[in-house]
Order: sequence, then structure tokens, then C-alpha cells
Amino acid sequence: MEEPSKFASFSPTIRRVISRRVLLAALMAIVCVLLVNMLALRNPAKFALAQSADHSLSPLTKKVLGSLTNDVRVVALFDTQSDLFEPVRNLLVEYERVSSRVKLELVDLARDPARAEAVQQELRSPANAPGNRVLFAVNERVKAVNDSELSILDFSEFMEKREARRTHFVGEQLFTSAIVAVTEGKQTKIGFVTGHGEHRASDQGGQWGYSKFALMLQQKGFLMQEVSLAGTNSIPANCSLLITAGPRTPYSPAELGKLREYLGSGGSLFALFNFYSLQRPSGLESFLADYEFEVGINQVSDSKNEQSGESGLLLVEDLGSHPITKPILGSRLQMVLPRSVGFPEPEEENDDPPPVSVLAHSSDSGQAVVQTQGNQGAVEKQGRIPLAAAKVHANEGQPPARIVVAGDSLFLGNSAFEAGANRDFANLTVNWLLERTHLLEIEPRAVTEYRISLSRSEMTSITWVLLLVLPGGTLGLGLLWWRRQMKRS
Repeated sequence: MEEPSKFASFSPTIRRVISRRVLLAALMAIVCVLLVNMLALRNPAKFALAQSADHSLSPLTKKVLGSLTNDVRVVALFDTQSDLFEPVRNLLVEYERVSSRVKLELVDLARDPARAEAVQQELRSPANAPGNRVLFAVNERVKAVNDSELSILDFSEFMEKREARRTHFVGEQLFTSAIVAVTEGKQTKIGFVTGHGEHRASDQGGQWGYSKFALMLQQKGFLMQEVSLAGTNSIPANCSLLITAGPRTPYSPAELGKLREYLGSGGSLFALFNFYSLQRPSGLESFLADYEFEVGINQVSDSKNEQSGESGLLLVEDLGSHPITKPILGSRLQMVLPRSVGFPEPEEENDDPPPVSVLAHSSDSGQAVVQTQGNQGAVEKQGRIPLAAAKVHANEGQPPARIVVAGDSLFLGNSAFEAGANRDFANLTVNWLLERTHLLEIEPRAVTEYRISLSRSEMTSITWVLLLVLPGGTLGLGLLWWRRQMKRS
């Protein structure tokens, strides 16, 4: 004899109540599934399930923290809703854990504006500074790291999706650099050469202004000064780096002699050129030839990597093997009509390494064009054309000189400074020229995104499964169970 079900043991009234509630629950579940799926499928391109970055500290950072003799006050002024808040907080907590000298304070800009304002006054941080930032302070020395500096972005899909993808988080590089800056006993001086139409650190203009570059250097703890080579002026003895950014008028032999003397004593030079000076070379081209750089009197185009709709804008992704470029491999520089920068070809084949290290090339579709009479362009060279290079130049009886030459100066102007990896290239170049190689050893942390890549047909199949098959199956099973129970009653 078949044992009656527990359901059948209830009275007909109770069974009807239970059945109605089960049916109502099934319908509500189906409605919820439909709503969730419809919301999810409205934006099928965003399937990022999680995002993370490694926050363990490098041996170099631990060494810097272990050598601290003064307390370092660290204040993170951040909106907790920012997508960078979590990685910034987690990283700074690790700094505090490793060293008792790090005194961390987290201030929510949205919920505690009064405290944020008080901290800014205490540390004399500008009231109009960018919102999200981290301040590092030792005594009277204060350095800031803004949230815009913390990421290396990939713009390869920008034209299609109108968004840049964060590929790397460079918080450790910048935070350790800031700690070094506020704990060093003296400020390193960087000179911007003036007098020949160069970019100026004080100029806030778009294409020609260099104020963003200068602000970055100031935030790293460097002291900026303008240097004139004219007349009886001389390069200050305590100037650790000279920047000649896009000169448009020639240097005199006497000025070039001062540069030669500076490099001969172990100075560092960052020389940048642009297409505006093609009709009137600055003289630095022939000067740098003595250091085995070959600066072309040309314009480099690249049909494969030219930005659509932007005449002369090159997306440079072919980066060389060098400490400057190692942290940004896989990223792109954005240059504007650069000039070629290479080295003389050897007269005979040999196995000796090239005299200079190439930092960036065009693609194999590059063309270097020179202007002839009548403004007619003639192709000077084709293929992978070098656009930036670096060299350590040996001096007899003196420290070696470090030189970096770039065929474009506009890519570090205010309007392009934040584009691609331009800012990172500038920062890395300065660190290498100043032999702050310890800061180059900190690798950017890759940001891991867990994504599901689906084709259009796969998305269609999933849509039918989520919207019809699963809800319909659930409803069908619920109705079948309900009918069976009603028959038993």
C-alpha cells in the first residue's frame, strides 16, 4: 500500500493555500530572473566581474621604508566612491604595516570636507588642487600625488568605446618616489633652457606650454629654474639636469660651448625637437652628432599608426629595450610629427653594440620626409624609424654624462601631456637622467580584469536561455508539481 504524501494529509483548504503560495513564489522568482537578466543584457559589453592589483611591496620600497629616520605623514584625500580608492588604501596600509614611521590618515572628501580643508591648511596644499590625491609630509616638505598619475591607460579602444582601459597601477612607484623626495636633505635642481623660443615651464598654454610637466617635477620634489646661456650667463653648478625643449632659433657657438662643458663635467641633458624648427635648425642637431646622435631635418609619418582624423598624430607603440621604457612596454606614446633620432650607421659590419639606445620607433610603415625647394617632400628613409634615443657618454676623468634625445617636444606640452604614456615617459626619463635608478626598479602593478568574451551568436544564445528557457522551465516545473498535488487532493 502506497504511503500517502505529507501534502495529502492536510485539509483541502490548507492544500489550496500552500499551492497558491508556491505558485506565487515561483512567479515572483521568474519575474526577478527576468528583471535581472534584462538589466544585465542592456550593457553586454561590460562583463568585468572583478578587478584587482597586487599590493605587496617591492624589496626596494621596503629598503626605503627601513631607512627612514623621520616620521612621514601620509594623508589620502579621496572620495571613497572612486574606483582608485581601494587600491590606494590597500597599498598605503601596507606601507604603514611595514614601517612604524609611516603615519597614515584617510580622509573621505565627500563625507568629511571640513577635515579635508583643515588638512590642506595644515600642509599648505593649494585649495584648488585636484580632489583625489595623497599628500606626503616630513617637517615643512610636502609632496602630492594626484589620482590622474596613478594609472597607465590603454587608449587602443578609445575611438570605438570612448573609454580608456586601465592596464597598470603605478601607486608604489609614485608613493616611494614621494617619500624619497620629502626625506632627502636637499632639493635636486632642474634647469629649463630659455632664449631660443623653447617651451617654458611657466607657460600654461595648450600645445606650447610646459606647466604640466613642470608641476609633475615639482610634485616629485625637484626645484625648477630657468637657465639662460646668453652673454655672461652660465649653467648653475648645482643644476643636475638641463632640458632644451623645442628651440626654434639657433644657439650661438658660445652657448653650445657652455653645454659641452656642462656635459663634460657629468651633467645630464634632455633635448627635444619639433617640426617648427625645420626651416631654421637650432644647431643642437650638429652639436649632438658629436655624441653620436643623428637628429634628422625631417618629419616622420606612419600610415599604420597615424591617429584617424588627426593629421600628424602618431601612436607610437614600438618601444625599445631600456630602463626608461621597460615599465611602459605595451603602452603607447602619442607624438606629433616627430623628427627622426638615431645614430650613424657603421661603415663596416661589426658586432659592437650601437652607440645609443633607441627608445621608440615608428612602425615598419614609417617615412622620414625632407622638404626640398618649392616645399616638395622627398622621402629620406623608410621602415622602422627611430624617434627617441638615450646614451651614457663616457668622460675622461669626470663622471659620465647622460643624454636623452626625442624627435618631438609637443608630446610633453600641456595639451598632450596626459595622453597615452607621455607622462610616464617624461617621469621615467627624468629619473634615469638623474640616476634615480632605484625608482625605475619598481614595476607597475598589472590590473587584472576577469572578462568573458562572447561573440554575437553566443550572446544571442545566452539571451534566449536567460529570458525564455530558464524562466519557462521553472514555470513549467512549478505548474507540473502544482497539478500533481491538486490531483492528489
